[in-house]
Amino acid sequence: MMPIMQIGPIAVPVPAFLIILGIWLGLALSERHISRFGLSSDLLFNLVLVSFVSGVIGARLAYLLRYPQAFTGSLRDIFSRNLGLFDPFVGGVVSLVVSAIYAQRKRLALRSTLDAITPALAVFAIALNLSHLASGDAYGVPANLPWSITLWGAQRHPTQIYQTIAALLILGYLWPGRKLVANFKPGEYFLRFATLTVASSLFLEGFRGDSSLLPGGFRLAQILAWLSLAFCLYAIGRLIPDTGPK
Repeated sequence: MMPIMQIGPIAVPVPAFLIILGIWLGLALSERHISRFGLSSDLLFNLVLVSFVSGVIGARLAYLLRYPQAFTGSLRDIFSRNLGLFDPFVGGVVSLVVSAIYAQRKRLALRSTLDAITPALAVFAIALNLSHLASGDAYGVPANLPWSITLWGAQRHPTQIYQTIAALLILGYLWPGRKLVANFKPGEYFLRFATLTVASSLFLEGFRGDSSLLPGGFRLAQILAWLSLAFCLYAIGRLIPDTGPK
């Protein structure tokens, strides 16, 4: 865990730096292959910028409304770089809604747009998991294993590393330059990425030590993952009709 990296007189928040780096590298990869999806690089950058800014603002305002006492010290705390002072769920919802509105106004084809940003999402997933490792978030349950890491006063499953490896494997399998991807139908690239990401999260959630639990011990994230996985598989089934023997 390394939340802060000191570079001379400058204290760099490592989790935030990794997220910004992931966005930049992801956009560079998407831009390199964007001609395949029929979208201009300017529209891609604008879409991601609108999505990111609206998500950040929404996440911070939602946290402010839920926990106003966290900002009573100074109004400057509203602009804090502390990633713990965000509501990621609300931020994600706001980001999706604003992105959908922007795409509709620009008359962007939904499937091609989702395919175009998939490489950026795949890289961002890696950066996000590494940022969790740096901050100590998304930590694992206690475990006495040769590869356990010491975090929050206990030996734990390195769930952040598990998730990073899974994200790397998904990016490798769905690398935009592969012939496999070139044969996908519009929308299939994004759906395959979403399916693999949700499936890996469904499995790895069982090693998390910070899961939100429902009555009966059910993990909320796994229930949502099951629903998402079912939707993705259904959508892929509709997109790719059965061409086998009748």
